[in-house]
Amino acid sequence: MKNIFSIIALLAVGVITANAQITIVTDDDFVNRDTCDIIKYVVNYDMEFVENLNKVPYEYEKDRMVLQIGEKATLFYSYDKYLADSTNLEIIKRNGTEYVGSQGASWFLYKNYPKEKYYSYLDQIVRDRYVCHEMVEEPGWQLLSDSTTIIKEHPCVLAVADYRGRKWYAWYAEDIPLSEGPWKLCGLPGLILRAYDSENQYRFELSGIRNGRPEEVITYIGSEYETVDKKSLDKIYERYYNDPISFLTTSSNVKITIMDNNGNKMDKMPAIPRNPIER
Repeated sequence: MKNIFSIIALLAVGVITANAQITIVTDDDFVNRDTCDIIKYVVNYDMEFVENLNKVPYEYEKDRMVLQIGEKATLFYSYDKYLADSTNLEIIKRNGTEYVGSQGASWFLYKNYPKEKYYSYLDQIVRDRYVCHEMVEEPGWQLLSDSTTIIKEHPCVLAVADYRGRKWYAWYAEDIPLSEGPWKLCGLPGLILRAYDSENQYRFELSGIRNGRPEEVITYIGSEYETVDKKSLDKIYERYYNDPISFLTTSSNVKITIMDNNGNKMDKMPAIPRNPIER
């Protein structure tokens, strides 16, 4: 079995840039998968978000997200991470050493799988893989029927909700009768095409939608992940983001060289800015 850092790493010696969540990719990530549903629709979103709240004006990170909608289950994940991991798998198979850097959100969000009416939130930090199961709690939307706009040629209506520590605004298309949307934003009488929080720190915008193909299925990758509750997972995140090098060296037997964005060696890696979507 070969392990690689999905940022830049060779064998047991790694080189880390300052703003990446470190994950180790193995070919197990592409083998241990359970089919959980047939894909009916694939919805693509552009996500923009602020990681460092201390920088004003805000600097936005970007990611391409995918929402797979099945008969019962859904999956929301980063397309950029999928591409990077797929590329690194091919490099592993070729015994290569020049790996693609970490890209995209590292987490996966399933709804109604493996248990109906539950979210399954999966994430990986270094080589540790965690899954957190929580009951589905839809936002308590207030529909503002007098606020309308056109998005991608679809007439949309505005809805507002206080949800998971943020005030969310969502534009949904009544002519697309899918009660889904990006992340955990769902429960409206139409697909959410645009959503953003009141502080403009997270933004989602529809970039495309298509029907699923006959051979396309939603696969679940968390069957061998360690189950933790949200409180425990938040503590793990806190330890990692406050001192990522200490977390890494205690989790893996590796020697680390730290470099800044200009390629200069650093004695210590600073805490990584973090602004989670859920507070």
